[in-house]
Amino acid sequence: MNDPKNPPFSTITEEEIQPVLELLQGGDPDAIARKAGITKERLFRMRDAFLIQAERQRADEEEVILLRKVGRNEACPCGSGKKYKHCCLERHEMVKAKMDGEEIERRIAKEREQQKLIELINKTFDLLASHQYGKAIRTASRLLNRYPNEDRLHDIIATSHLYAGRCDEAIKICKWRWEVAKEEKDYFIKHGRYRDAEAEKPSLSYYYPPMTWLQKYWIAVKGKEYRSLYPEPQNIEIVKLVKDLQTADDTQRFPERQTKGYELRRNALHETIEQLKSRGADIIPYLLPLACRYSWSGLFVPEILSHFKTELSVRSLIDISMFGFSYASGASLHYLEEMGEDVIPFIKDAFSRDKTFDPIKTGIVSVLGNIRTHSSYELLISLLEHESPHIVNWAGGALGKFGNVEALPYMIAANERIGGEHMIDEAIQKLKKVQDLD
Repeated sequence: MNDPKNPPFSTITEEEIQPVLELLQGGDPDAIARKAGITKERLFRMRDAFLIQAERQRADEEEVILLRKVGRNEACPCGSGKKYKHCCLERHEMVKAKMDGEEIERRIAKEREQQKLIELINKTFDLLASHQYGKAIRTASRLLNRYPNEDRLHDIIATSHLYAGRCDEAIKICKWRWEVAKEEKDYFIKHGRYRDAEAEKPSLSYYYPPMTWLQKYWIAVKGKEYRSLYPEPQNIEIVKLVKDLQTADDTQRFPERQTKGYELRRNALHETIEQLKSRGADIIPYLLPLACRYSWSGLFVPEILSHFKTELSVRSLIDISMFGFSYASGASLHYLEEMGEDVIPFIKDAFSRDKTFDPIKTGIVSVLGNIRTHSSYELLISLLEHESPHIVNWAGGALGKFGNVEALPYMIAANERIGGEHMIDEAIQKLKKVQDLD
């Protein structure tokens, strides 16, 4: 999930890059912002996005220069579509020529260590996928002795605890790494590098963005809640149906992946899914633990939940929409939209609790923009007063879909308060055009 406050470098236009370059060259930010017609706060956010993406591109390019053997007639690794010899080859050779022998050896050794680390991490993720949670934790913990800030390893440990039912441990790790991620992001923006880069032997750590850890923190919190809802004593027939649904996770039975894999599983398990629906809302607590797992069986949970339209099912769809799972979260938003105005009180309630997690509630803000009733409009207007610029930006973007020029004063005031954001900016400009036509 990209953060709209820090758009990928590829989304920054040539016109927007110029003021960023002037700022990086030591120009006066107030004067640069005035000339570019943007707020100073937005100029700084554009600079931050530029620095983060530039660092990623530099690391990728260094790996190409020193390790990868790209043929002259192969496609250039930069993605331009040109042959390597007609694109980056000459510049890469010039960069390599400027390095002394010791520097080249040092960087090659570092890149090889990075590749080895990735292999080890992938093998450890395989342990997690095969339900060997204890072994995954032990392996990841050993690697953390050498790479203490490698978030993929912390992720493996937190997820293993969650899947093994030790939710408090998972919550503790995710909350800690979320705090670390915020600090590291602030440090990188200020200094143009991570703290590890200052060490005599810089680590090879891969940091997750704060939003990723906030989503994982939320999943762990809901995992604990869902375990507390699990019925005792259990209904044996429902347990069997849920286990049948979990056969979707059997990659030997279903080796197919992506859309084809989903369709094959959905067809094979159609009868099971329909039987679960026919059981009534009592099956919801049995299904919710599956929703916290990034698994094939978890993909079917939103569809089944949407069948009941009870308070628990609607709240759970809102929960899952905040997980950041590409399909399950998107499907949850789709079903919420289909329910229309009935979900608005639940979305309003979602913003009255769990406020720590408000930055990951942007999906349900977009739902309000697609329902387009008076009550959704009023809720979006109120969200323009939210303390999070992230939510204000999305609320402004959603309001733009109503085409109601009466929202303009509220949107302009909110945009000025948060320092200018892309989505609300665009919505304001569209409504101004509507106003001019009137």
